[in-house]
Amino acid sequence: MRLEDFLRHAKDHGIYVNVGVDDHHLRPSNIEDSNTSLVVYPLPGGPGVWDISVPFDAKAAIFSFRSNHDSEMSGAKSGVVGVATRSQLEASTMSIGGHGTLSTSAYAATYSKKSAAIDLSHLIFSSAGDAICLTDAWLYQTAPSTRVLRTQWTNYSGSLATLNVWAEIGILG
Repeated sequence: MRLEDFLRHAKDHGIYVNVGVDDHHLRPSNIEDSNTSLVVYPLPGGPGVWDISVPFDAKAAIFSFRSNHDSEMSGAKSGVVGVATRSQLEASTMSIGGHGTLSTSAYAATYSKKSAAIDLSHLIFSSAGDAICLTDAWLYQTAPSTRVLRTQWTNYSGSLATLNVWAEIGILG
């Protein structure tokens, strides 16, 4: 797995002797985590912040966040997949599905901070309904030698809501 433009790398690895397609590309570090206890205050409060420790030299994170709700489309879990970098202005995602009881015409949508998206997912990450969405994600340096994947979550309901999210993160760098 690599983020470099594929045009810069040869697709045919046959010129290398005893080297497979993945032998000379860096593999990502994989991190699994979950958060089912963060209480997110409704607007104008918040956002709720969930920091996930990553290696300090991380340059980008490919993440997959899944909710506990089934998608109206297929019964699969709703969620969001995306990419975050060290810049808060570069995250982009694809959000999949909506909660089964949510009447919405958008089952899948792309979001990008570069195109001024306010949120990065559908409202699918609350424990008891359609209230919380992923608002932002970036690699944040918290100290001279530590870095986290900082995620921000916004509650659009009128009351407190609890975050329910399961994460798988691939770190490149």
